[in-house]
Amino acid sequence: MTGRSIRSGLLAGSGLAAFYVIVVGWASGVQHLATQARSDWVYLTLIVAGFGTQIALLVELRHRRSQRPADQAAAGAGAGASAISMVACCAHHIADLAPIIGISGAAAFLTDYRVPFMVVGIAINAVGVTVAGRRLWHESHPHTSGGALWHAA
Repeated sequence: MTGRSIRSGLLAGSGLAAFYVIVVGWASGVQHLATQARSDWVYLTLIVAGFGTQIALLVELRHRRSQRPADQAAAGAGAGASAISMVACCAHHIADLAPIIGISGAAAFLTDYRVPFMVVGIAINAVGVTVAGRRLWHESHPHTSGGALWHAA
């Protein structure tokens, strides 16, 4: 992997983490941000690391001129799932503002399903990393036979 790919992955993961910090810090304050991060650190770490890894792999694929629709779909799904799972993790804090902005039902829903949203985000990131990793491996080893599953991803 190139330095550009690694930097892109680190920047993407850092950006997603900053997004989380800004949303939770703004909605509920720094003290609650610290409490939330401590209680959900495993999920948050997996989401941020998975997203950063996926972006690094996809930047490397793009660098190697791989523009397959499956790669682009994996990037979109992973990015969207990461953002949604991070928002779901902290969006229930917007319930404090819900009467003002009229989304109390959405805030309650996100509160109830916060952990499942994060788990789905992690799973989608894992799929994206797997697809991008397989494509990258195949780009690096074009003469290796990997079977039908290898080429389907």
